[in-house]
Amino acid sequence: MVVRIKESRNTSPQAQKILNELGLKEINNCAFVMATAESVKKLLLVSDYVGYGQPSKPILDEIIRKRGYLKTADHKRVPISNNVLIEELLGSQGIICIEDLIDGLWNCKRSAAAYEAIKQVVWPIQLAPLNEGIQGSSTKHEATDRLVKKVTTKSHKGGYLGMMGGKLNELVAKLI
Repeated sequence: MVVRIKESRNTSPQAQKILNELGLKEINNCAFVMATAESVKKLLLVSDYVGYGQPSKPILDEIIRKRGYLKTADHKRVPISNNVLIEELLGSQGIICIEDLIDGLWNCKRSAAAYEAIKQVVWPIQLAPLNEGIQGSSTKHEATDRLVKKVTTKSHKGGYLGMMGGKLNELVAKLI
């Protein structure tokens, strides 16, 4: 799983193209990528803008159920809640319900064809913004004596960029 964390205004065209290919056009977009040699090379090129790692199955289940959307045949965005629609779109791959869809993403190496079919049908997932602030970051405005809250993001050692491994679950749990 790959989550876009930073904005990329001054990047190379190659990095922009890779981010668009992965479906990470906006901050807090989340995409699923199979770990092949080619995809790892791409992730290393854009590691300054994304965090990636292996999510746990409960986190994957929660993301799909809460924030997942399907592309219908006429390119409409529909929440993943209707097993009939899933069977209509992915029935030829043997995927007939939400649990099969989640299992197909989780076990992507077993059935690469089913995984690719799921990726074609599922929209990139938009997560909520990160609301981690530093305590006591408010100041008083000199002219009006009103309390002004500053929005400052706390940065952990190493941050959230690059290969995160198991820490990806903590980040995504905050963004769901």
